[in-house]
Amino acid sequence: MKPFCVSPHSRQRLAFAVAVLLALACVESSAAAERANAEPSTQATEPLEDPLFDEFDEEFEGPTGFPDPLEPLNRGTLRFNQRVDALLIEPVARLYRFVVPNQVRHGFRRILANLNSPAILVNDLLQREWRDGGVTATRFMLNSTLGVGGIFDPARDFGYEPHSSDFGQTMALEGVASGPFLMLPVAGPTTMRDGLGYLVDIMFQPTTYLLGGADQILHSAVRGGSAGLATRDANAEAIRALEESSIDYYAALRSAYYQHRTAEIWKRRGHRREAVELAAPE
Repeated sequence: MKPFCVSPHSRQRLAFAVAVLLALACVESSAAAERANAEPSTQATEPLEDPLFDEFDEEFEGPTGFPDPLEPLNRGTLRFNQRVDALLIEPVARLYRFVVPNQVRHGFRRILANLNSPAILVNDLLQREWRDGGVTATRFMLNSTLGVGGIFDPARDFGYEPHSSDFGQTMALEGVASGPFLMLPVAGPTTMRDGLGYLVDIMFQPTTYLLGGADQILHSAVRGGSAGLATRDANAEAIRALEESSIDYYAALRSAYYQHRTAEIWKRRGHRREAVELAAPE
């Protein structure tokens, strides 16, 4: 049997299709904003007062979530993702957890994380975080050699803790707005900025060139996205609990993604947040 692979032309068509989807979303977002400015709202512009939250009003300023002018489209995509999840992803994920031992699953996640190190290193340097760049380079060398390609994580034992860094974060640190919230087919929640950043990060991954595009199937099926096997394996209980406990699962997922992504961008860059926000146009 020949090994499964995806041709470079297929990879290019996939990247082009995602880029077109993001571009269409941007156009629709702009049109929605224009309609909102042109037509007076018939709904109340201010929320009802609630004494319970009065004490927090003066302390909290800023958005509570990503703008979502494409909500009807996003909700339809989420329903599609849920059907795909129920019919395909969840059964495969259960089989994956049943067949593959826990330690092997953890090792597989570490291998994929190690393969993503070059993309993290490039973004560390673009963000002018030189110390983080040194940590990423050292981790990659140690884990690729002593860690047998990333199966083990000896770098952590030497005090080099892992961190995440991507081009969406790089753009955020340069003051680029998130753009509208997007729910992508299978890949799950993202934003206009982070979706475009993901396409750039693909170009930084050496597996993109070594495997001729098949790596994107691997990352999507095993690690990447909200429904990836390794991501699903690590967060299965949290995802299930959120869905079962939410009256509006879409709104809950959107809020959870906003909080997670905002924390991911700024948790190691708090010293730069004020400068970015001051430089942002009003």
